[in-house]
Amino acid sequence: MKTGLNNLLSPKSVVVFGVSEQEGKAGNSVVKQLMDGSVRVYGINPKGGTLYEKTIYRNVDELPDVPDLAVIALPSGLAPEATRACVRRGIGAVIVISGGFGEIGEAGRKLEQELKEAIVGTRTRILGPNTLGLLIPRLKLDTVFLPSSHLRRPNPGNIAIISQSGSGVMGALDVGSFYGVGLSAFVGLGNRIDVNENELIEYFAEDPNTSAIGVYLESFVDAQKFIEVCRKVSPQKPIVLVKAGRSSAGAKAVALHTGSLAGSDRVTDGVLRQLGVIRAYDDEDLLDTARALAYAQPLNGRRVAILTGGGGTGVMIADYVEAKEKGIAANLAKLDPEIEARLARMALPFASVHNPIDLTPSASNDMYAEAIEILQDDPGVDVIIACLMYHAAKRDEQLTEKICHWGKHGKKPLIVAAIGSETTMQANRQMGTAGVLAFPSFWRTVKAVDVLAQRAEFLRQVNSQKEDVPAPTGLESLFVPKPGVPLAEDEVKAILRKRGIATPESIVLYKGLLPAEIPLPFPLVVKIRSAEVLHKTDLKGVALNITDIEILEQTVAEMSSRFPGEDLLVEHMEPPGVEIIVGLIEDGTFGLSIMCGVGGILAELYQDVTFRRVPISRLDANNMLRELKAHALFEGFRGIKANREAVTDLLLKVSSLGQDLKGHIDQMDLNPIIVREDKAVVVDAKLIWKTGTME
Repeated sequence: MKTGLNNLLSPKSVVVFGVSEQEGKAGNSVVKQLMDGSVRVYGINPKGGTLYEKTIYRNVDELPDVPDLAVIALPSGLAPEATRACVRRGIGAVIVISGGFGEIGEAGRKLEQELKEAIVGTRTRILGPNTLGLLIPRLKLDTVFLPSSHLRRPNPGNIAIISQSGSGVMGALDVGSFYGVGLSAFVGLGNRIDVNENELIEYFAEDPNTSAIGVYLESFVDAQKFIEVCRKVSPQKPIVLVKAGRSSAGAKAVALHTGSLAGSDRVTDGVLRQLGVIRAYDDEDLLDTARALAYAQPLNGRRVAILTGGGGTGVMIADYVEAKEKGIAANLAKLDPEIEARLARMALPFASVHNPIDLTPSASNDMYAEAIEILQDDPGVDVIIACLMYHAAKRDEQLTEKICHWGKHGKKPLIVAAIGSETTMQANRQMGTAGVLAFPSFWRTVKAVDVLAQRAEFLRQVNSQKEDVPAPTGLESLFVPKPGVPLAEDEVKAILRKRGIATPESIVLYKGLLPAEIPLPFPLVVKIRSAEVLHKTDLKGVALNITDIEILEQTVAEMSSRFPGEDLLVEHMEPPGVEIIVGLIEDGTFGLSIMCGVGGILAELYQDVTFRRVPISRLDANNMLRELKAHALFEGFRGIKANREAVTDLLLKVSSLGQDLKGHIDQMDLNPIIVREDKAVVVDAKLIWKTGTME
């Protein structure tokens, strides 16, 4: 990987191409903003002149020294030559803020290629093109060309934002700045022909000024590298990602359930969980989540104490805390009786000291502060949500100061909900600037609890369990047919049995001919054995619950007349149990991935599935089962006995098989798999190879 990010993110001098005396131009805006910082600033325009009492140089060779960074604010057609001039002068980094490149079509892509060629074999780095620029508040380094009169600049903070799109995060940064949220950095990737999200995540992972990393992406420049980087960084520093375009790809046009259930976004979601990357869904969510992770420590539990000055607000917040739908499925803390007694002694007689605590609109600033102090001593409380009602007459800026004290110095994490206009917004700004988590929304406040609890759970898993990933066994032990040809069901099951995966006993009836004796116990199942028929039930190619030889002979005759000349498969019919589906699919972004979910004929109806990238660990397998809405089926729900460990082992074995076949397999369905008290049995199996991958 090329170096040079220090020139980009911590320069001592900057030159701007495309300046003039005309106000309102992008180059002029950048120069003006840079002059307010600590870097030396130069401007270039072929006509020369002056700008803000500074000399405008006609070309880069006239500069008195070699800048660390160049900002190119020229029409796209002029950017390649300006970049070449920077390279010749030895400038270490270039930001091309101009548009008109790959985003407009072939002509723009050719210009991008010229930019790439300009830095080949050099140490010069390019950010962009078509980028909003970058902003490092603590250095007062600001190359964002939007005027500060229209876009607020954040104060120094501990959140780094990396964004493929400027517009994708500008609104949140503007509002966040209004509420006092500070940044360690903002970097706009633009078309990222060189500098990309992966190396920036690595850079900010080592940055002592950054506590959390937020990323907005519409695509991955290198998904495999992203996985490697996040696997290394996320246990040390939290990463939040908005992956836009969740529905654009849709489900892959495929023949098997696995593909129709996948869709690129379900795989993405599973991979992010696997990596410990917390997912956000829009710009506001990105900043809220990153702020929670940067401002507060992970939560050791999900027992929430709610403190309000009005009963209705406490009820709404409690609903969000406890609800599974439109909530975080956490718990209201059961307050210690002594804590409740202490609250009652200091509160007004008509206050409610049961959780959620209602101090009433008549409560004073001191009552709020004393209640928070008392809650610090309750061992059954993991986090406090304080809903501040500045509309009451007895609330003022002194309450904000007291809240800031407990938010920064309390033993219990404190998260604030404060909704209102001017007075409340000012309080939110003051708390945000002080590093206290405060939100102008009940839901956003409660969601911060969930984020901090998720982070704690991920860190517990990382620290307490080894990644038990089975090693690949090699292709030598596998039955490998001709490339691109779907296997008959019994051939797929032969592969599975070699991996220790249970399948029903079976025999093949070649051309539908019954042997003299059937070496299988009744009841039986008869199926068409054809590599071309993937959905047998739809074609009436499956007959179930055959209980004697007479019914078997009749069924075989009927099936042979329906599918003349085809082989048939006869299997022992497995007793009923919990039906699941397990599959493999080659995802276009992340590669071979494994799926688990509710199976049988209703798999696509319920779509209760989860994914991970192959290979998976035992921890991944257990997390996959835990994520299913139907996870209670493996935990004794209504006396159902389904062997969870058998499913976990099966997932690991299928993952190992997929690892061995990576690059060769396109899709595999094991559906249904019948899970009983003693084992998990694959009842139906399909596998499709990638065309032309094996000779």
